[in-house]
Amino acid sequence: MMGVRRRLKQELRRGLQQARLHLEPLRLQLTPFRARRERQQLAAINALERVLESRLPEGLIAAGERLVLFSHFHPKGWLQRCIRRELADLRERGWQVLLLTDQLDADALGWCGQYGIGWLRRRNEGRDFGAFQDGWLWLQQQGLAKGLERLILLNDSVYPVSNLGASSWPRFLDHQGDEVLGFSDSFQNGYHLQSYGLHVPAGVLNQSWWDGYWRSYPGWGGMRVAIRDGEIGLSALLMDHGVALRALHPVGRLRAQIASVELFEQLQQHCSKPAAVWIQKQLLATGMSAVNFYSPAHYWAIPLLLDGCPFLKRWLFENNDRQMLDPLLVAGGDAALVDPEELADFLRPPLIGFAG
Repeated sequence: MMGVRRRLKQELRRGLQQARLHLEPLRLQLTPFRARRERQQLAAINALERVLESRLPEGLIAAGERLVLFSHFHPKGWLQRCIRRELADLRERGWQVLLLTDQLDADALGWCGQYGIGWLRRRNEGRDFGAFQDGWLWLQQQGLAKGLERLILLNDSVYPVSNLGASSWPRFLDHQGDEVLGFSDSFQNGYHLQSYGLHVPAGVLNQSWWDGYWRSYPGWGGMRVAIRDGEIGLSALLMDHGVALRALHPVGRLRAQIASVELFEQLQQHCSKPAAVWIQKQLLATGMSAVNFYSPAHYWAIPLLLDGCPFLKRWLFENNDRQMLDPLLVAGGDAALVDPEELADFLRPPLIGFAG
């Protein structure tokens, strides 16, 4: 059986290689047209043609400000309960917030006005890095970028734990160092900070290459581009210019944590002993491969959570078709971690059919 599978894989690989060879002349013919099209798209982005409407955050001035760019999307324009809680916490801690979104309903607009949160309505394109691109270029156009003291990039791909104050959230917001800070890092396809939360100091924001990155970023791409040129590409650019990167919950520490007695004891505070044994066994199974095969925010969400990370990937709740450990196994019964009522308007699970 193994020999048959090996031959099938070899035949499939050979067929794909032959198909690429046949298509290569066509690809070369289309390259000039594609390059011209991409230049046009980039020119439109730099001209802020995707930006439809905007309102400045209340109190934002041109000097000494700490600003959050928050990428948001909801097909009905809802501003979900858990996102409101996260944004309200930012305002209470003295951060200005600019919400980057394609639409907000009347209730959401009223709520933003109540909390002094600004918004930039844009055409939904390019995922979170496309939104950050529009936000940064808009700030430049408004003459506000040079006055920023700190800039945080956040998106709605993660659920904020119920008790943000008991997590590493305050440390992330209060960061004063010269390095770029994230919650977690990864070696998957190249070392990078995972982009659901990045804290960038003025020493980076004032560099011409930072602005140049956003002016040249292919902000019309999908998830692959957002990961390759966005999440990984931005970290590579920062390191190329000598900027240090630091994660509050580094992957190396998490790797050791999954084999620790401490984790086993933490798990038993949230579930039964047999369940704790089973969960740690699943985590230890990832030890058969190098860390570069794993995204800690996905594969090690439970130890990441118990290490104090304030966020859980929404994808693990609503899809998880790769059968990674569901963080609700430990978080669902703890009011300090997940409020079940908040999941109702936050999750957008795919249609999978119905039993019976």
